[in-house]
Amino acid sequence: MKRVPYLNTVEAYKRHGSVNPLSVIMSPSGRDRNDLKVVSPKKLFRCFLYLFLFIFMALLIIGLSFLSEDQGGYYSIFSEDMEFYEGADLHDKGRQSAEAEAITEPIILWWTPLTGERGRYKTCGSVSCYFTVDRHYWHHPQTEVFVFYGSDFKVNDLPLPKKSHHQWALLHEESPKNNYIFSHADALEIFNYTSTFRRQSDFPLVTQALESLEWLESQKYVISNSEKNKLLGDLAPVMYTHSDCNPPSDRDTYVSILMKHLDVDSYGTCLHNRDLPDNLKDPIAGMGHKDFYQLVAKYKFSLALENAICTDYITEKLWRPLMAGSVPIVYGSLQIRDLLPDNHSAILIEDFDSPEDLSWYLKFLLENDEEYEKYLHWKKTGVTNPVLKKLMKERVWQTSESFNYVQVNFIDAFECFLCQKVQHNRRRRKQGLETVTYQATYEHYGCPKPNSFDRNGRIREFSSWDYEYGYAKYVAKAVKQLISEGRVFKKDEIEALASQYRREDK
Repeated sequence: MKRVPYLNTVEAYKRHGSVNPLSVIMSPSGRDRNDLKVVSPKKLFRCFLYLFLFIFMALLIIGLSFLSEDQGGYYSIFSEDMEFYEGADLHDKGRQSAEAEAITEPIILWWTPLTGERGRYKTCGSVSCYFTVDRHYWHHPQTEVFVFYGSDFKVNDLPLPKKSHHQWALLHEESPKNNYIFSHADALEIFNYTSTFRRQSDFPLVTQALESLEWLESQKYVISNSEKNKLLGDLAPVMYTHSDCNPPSDRDTYVSILMKHLDVDSYGTCLHNRDLPDNLKDPIAGMGHKDFYQLVAKYKFSLALENAICTDYITEKLWRPLMAGSVPIVYGSLQIRDLLPDNHSAILIEDFDSPEDLSWYLKFLLENDEEYEKYLHWKKTGVTNPVLKKLMKERVWQTSESFNYVQVNFIDAFECFLCQKVQHNRRRRKQGLETVTYQATYEHYGCPKPNSFDRNGRIREFSSWDYEYGYAKYVAKAVKQLISEGRVFKKDEIEALASQYRREDK
C-alpha cells in the first residue's frame, strides 16, 4: 500500500489554516523577567545538594535491581513453583499405568496445560490423535508432540532430554511483553511447529481479533460526520481507552504529548480524564458491549496503539474503531499497511515527525469534512485489500465472538493442524519415504527491541524494558545450547550460562 503524503497537508495547514502555530512564551505568572526574585547562594546550594542525593539514590536502586536480577534470574522466564505444573497431572493411575495404556493414535501432549483436557481422541478430517494435558503420558511410545502456550512457557520446566522422535510446538498469539524470550531466534529454533500472530508461522493467527469481514464492513454503529461535528462540544475529537499503562510501546508518553496540542478523552486508567458509564467499566465485558461500540462511533478519531511493536501484532484496538466508523490512529504492527481495509482507512503515527505534527493534520481534517470523509469511504465500498481478504478466506477457525459451533476456535484448529502433520509423516514412514521436517525460525514470531519516545514524541533507542529484552536474549541462547547437549539441566545452569554469554557480549 502507498504511503499517504500527510506531511505536505500538515505544512500547508500550518501556513494557511485558521489556527496560529505560534505560541506565546510567558514568564511565570505572567511577570516580566525583571520582576523575578534573586535566589540566595545558600538556597541554591541546598537545591543542588537535594538534587545530587536524589540522583545518587535513584542510581543505587537501579544498580541493586540489576544485580539482584543477575543473581536471581528473570521472573517471567523461570518457573519458581514447579508444583503448579505437577498439579496438572490428572491421570489417576500413575505414570507407569499411563505408559502401558493401549493408545492407538499419536499422542499430542500440552506441556503447559492450556486446554485442561484429561485425555481424549479427536477426529481431524480423515485422521485422529489423542490429546491430553496429563504429563504421565510423557514417556508413552505414542507421544510425538509437546505443545507449549507461550505466556506460560518456563525454560526450567521442559520435557528433557528431547528425544529424536519428539517434536515441540508453540502457540503464542499474545504480545511479546508477555514473554520476551520469543523475540529471539534462539528460543524459536527449539520448536518445530508454531502458531503465532505472524503470517510466517506455520499456523498464523494474524486476524485473531477480527470477527469477520462482514462484521468489519457493518454500518450498524456508524453515524454521519455531521452528527459527529455536533458532538464536538461535549466530546473531544480523539478517544483513548487503555488500562495497561507504560507498556513497551511507550504509547502513554506519545499520547500525553499529543494531549498538549489536541483534546483527547481518555477513558482507561492510563492518562484517565473521563469516566465510562458504569455498565462499561468491566475491562472484558465492557469493551465488547454494544453501548461501547456506540460510544466509539461518536468520536472522529480513536487512538489504536498496541502495547508492543511487532510485525503482524494486531488486536481489537484497530478493528473496533474501523467497525464502528471512527478513524483509527495506529501504532503497532510494522507492516500494518498490508492489512488495512484499503490504503486510506487509517492514520499512522509513523508518518508524522511528532505528536504535534499529527495534531496539525487532525485539526486540518476537523475543519475539512470532505478530506475526513475519505477515510470512511471504504465503509461504503467494502474491504478492497486483497491481502486481508485472502487471509480471511483461508482462515479455518473463528474468534470467540463469532463462534457458532460450525467452525472451531484457533486452539482446536491448531491441534488438528498438528495431528494432520504427524499422521502425514507416519504415512510417509510406512511408505519408505523421507518425512517432512518442520523447523521454527525468528520470522515465526521474533520482535525488535522496544523503543521509547523522547519529550518531543520522537522515537529514541532506549526503553525501560531494555533489560527484560536483553536478558531474555541470553537465556534463550543458553537454553538452546543446553537442549542440544541432550541432557536434563536446571535453573542455575541456565542462569550461569546466560550470565556468561552476557559478559562475553560486553
